[in-house]
Parts: sequence; C-alpha cells; structure tokens
Amino acid sequence: MTPATRAVLPVLYGGRPVDLGSIAAELERRGIHVVEDAAQAFGPRRVTSRATTVYSFGPSKQLTALVGGAIVPSTTDQANALRRMRTLGITSSQTQRIQTTTYTVDGPGLRGVLPDVNAAVGRVQLARFDTVAARRIALWKAYAHALHGTPDVSLVDVGVGDGTVPFNCVVRVPDRDRVHRTLRIRGIGVGVHYPPNHLQPAFARWTRPLPVTERVAGEILSLPFHPAMTPDDARWTATVLLEALTASTA
Repeated sequence: MTPATRAVLPVLYGGRPVDLGSIAAELERRGIHVVEDAAQAFGPRRVTSRATTVYSFGPSKQLTALVGGAIVPSTTDQANALRRMRTLGITSSQTQRIQTTTYTVDGPGLRGVLPDVNAAVGRVQLARFDTVAARRIALWKAYAHALHGTPDVSLVDVGVGDGTVPFNCVVRVPDRDRVHRTLRIRGIGVGVHYPPNHLQPAFARWTRPLPVTERVAGEILSLPFHPAMTPDDARWTATVLLEALTASTA
C-alpha cells in the first residue's frame, strides 16, 4: 500500500474467501475500500460488510444465469450510484421515465442491466443452490481423496471445510503440457486457469519478472468440474491422470 492506494481487490480464487481481518482496521483508517472479486465465490462468507462484492453468473459458476453478474454494495449511496451507472447514467427509473417527457443523465454509465430471461434462469438456480453446492463439495472431496498422497500431484486446496463452495479443481503436475495433451486425447476435458496476465500483450507496459507466478503457470491443470458430474467421474479422471503421469516418468 502507498499513499496513492484507494482500494484493494482480493481475488477469491476457486471460491475460497480471503480473510483481510488482520488489516481491516488499517484499511479503514486509511480510507481504502475493499472490492471483493467473488466471480468464483458465490456462497462463502463475505470478507467484511464494508466490502463491495462482485459476483459472476456465467455458465460455469456456482450460481449461473448463463450470463451476467451482480454487485453487492457496501453503502446506500454506492447502491444508488451503481443503479445509475448500469442504466447509462440516467437518474430516474424506467417506471418514472415513461410518465414524463424527459430524463436526466448526471454522469457516466453503461448498458449493464441483466436481461429478464437470464434473471429467470438465475432465480431457478438460486432455489437449487444448496443441492448444487453439495454436489460441488462432494465432487471436490472425491478428487482430493483419490489424489491424496500421490507423488507429482499437488492439489490446490480451496478449503471446503470452511464453507467454501468450490468453483474448480486444480492440480499442479510436472510436464503439464504433455499431460494436458494426453488427457485430452483420452477424452478428459482438462484446461488451464489461467495464463499469467503480466505476460499478455495487453499488459506489456506493466510487465516485470514474476518468477513464482511463471513457474506455477507452467504446472497448473484444471480437472473437469461440474455439478452434473459424479464422484465416480472424479475418481475415473484421477485414475487417467495418474496413468498419464506414470507414462511421463516411464
């Protein structure tokens, strides 16, 4: 943090909460706002009631509306500002506008409203959330049990015991690119979350060496993870992963 710091943005990777309790008082003293990137973390506790929390409702998220997201503001003023920003900066609601001949735009804004059809999908998913959460937790635990004690496989723990609803299941493995190709050939839908931002052309002007990030980025592998899967699916995937790793060291 520097005198120029205005906000901190904890990323709740994989669904795991980030506890800023030890520095909460210092953040408040400095007037630094907390904006939680909870795109992968619908379900777990919020860091602090003073945080602004941002969710994603994309197709792979714990709660999906197929597209879109939501912001949980920390104050009434912030809520009002966000409502204006999502409707092109217009100060009045649609109900108010249709009763008059004009309206007022008092600042920047964008077209950020969630379509009704997506909201309808989200409401149905919300009613099923406890079931989906239980399936995700069971699937993650099945992976963890199947891979426990396996040489060359390190599970990126998201701490499901603390109420976290996991978004994905990520492992670190040697010779990742070859293992990735092998599993794809076997019909296992593995992926990588994510390549490092600081190596992307869009961020070239801010690039600096980040050796730990770069090392980990070459090891991580996301295993298939979806509430439609069963624990048996997870165990089968783990078996194929171990076969691929054994082949790489043979």
